[in-house]
Amino acid sequence: MTPETTDADTSAEDAEAHRRRTIIRLLVGFGIGIPVLIELATFAGLVEQSLLGGDGDDGGGGDGEGGEQTGATDTPDASEAGVGVGDELLPETPQRETLTVASFRAGDDQWVITLAAEVENTGSAPYTVQFASLVTQAGRRVEGSHRAVTVAPGETGQVTGTWQLQPGSRPDAVVVRTTEGDATPTDHEVALGRIPLEGTRP
Repeated sequence: MTPETTDADTSAEDAEAHRRRTIIRLLVGFGIGIPVLIELATFAGLVEQSLLGGDGDDGGGGDGEGGEQTGATDTPDASEAGVGVGDELLPETPQRETLTVASFRAGDDQWVITLAAEVENTGSAPYTVQFASLVTQAGRRVEGSHRAVTVAPGETGQVTGTWQLQPGSRPDAVVVRTTEGDATPTDHEVALGRIPLEGTRP
């Protein structure tokens, strides 16, 4: 082996050793750096959530009284989780009051909402049910056309209510008045689910 060959071999070995050391350093750096970056990202997310919060309000449909008029379709609103057809109006009472009709129609100069419920008196005393005022999304209370219905124990009856709203108004809740026997009447405010608007106004 000549000196030139020895020098070349030594230089190649040094280069290979340097390359291996560089690769090892990179692997060690990645092994340490990646968990650190993950921890930093997690910490930054927690700080952002703590400072900014996560309960952004996306607005939603307003009552629109005196505002924009709509056509044949209703707009989504905050009452999506309310009572709908087939649901019990007052689950807290021993009797059953099931919503059977929820109609919302656009007329010539007013919007009319009609509600009906089947009342099953499972108690031992006469049970009187009446739809009272309707509450709009703007907070207005509207009196309507409705009468009290008294159902004897073990019997079933039907109670209805009709209200006339200004165009653009949206129903939000209805007050249901109940009386068991000779007890004092009790008013229950029941949130209504979304009731699609039917028909159009000229």
